[in-house]
Amino acid sequence: MIRAFIAIELPDSLRQEVAAALSGLRASGADVKWVEPSNLHLTLKFLGNIEENQIEPLVLSLSKESSIRGMVPFQVQLEGLGAFPRTTNPRVIWVGVNQGEKELTELAQAVEGVCAGLGFAAEERSFSAHLTVGRVRSREGLASLIKKLQVAEFRGSTLAPINRVILFQSTLSPKGPTYTSLAEVSLG
Repeated sequence: MIRAFIAIELPDSLRQEVAAALSGLRASGADVKWVEPSNLHLTLKFLGNIEENQIEPLVLSLSKESSIRGMVPFQVQLEGLGAFPRTTNPRVIWVGVNQGEKELTELAQAVEGVCAGLGFAAEERSFSAHLTVGRVRSREGLASLIKKLQVAEFRGSTLAPINRVILFQSTLSPKGPTYTSLAEVSLG
């Protein structure tokens, strides 16, 4: 069994911009598990634990899917900071998607369709284009984080080219997750 997800990789320059923008939120002292800059990505579909023999059929189906292969590469611009379920009760801290949100949503829906056709569980919630940057672990320092979130702003200057989806393996360890690319499927 491997833990897997399908995502979009971001350029290093954008990852560094996001990391710099989070410094103010990190200074809140809140008990948040922040995502390492090298691990920042746009998740299209979290698969969870899958059997290794499911990888090849999944990659083959993603590669053959016309709504993925036929999609024209596009660009994404990140903008805004917020939290799920809301900034006054944050559990997940995110950076929003401005430009390319519609295309990203269409791509996620196509990936979801392929996965459903192979028997993977459907997502219970509709896709929301965002970049997860942190997960709140406890209420420690939460009031300070909430104040900072309510005034925080971010607009990425780097446009991220979206021209492929990647199937990643996630290996968990006490130091945090390590992501390994298992396969890539190009758009266009």
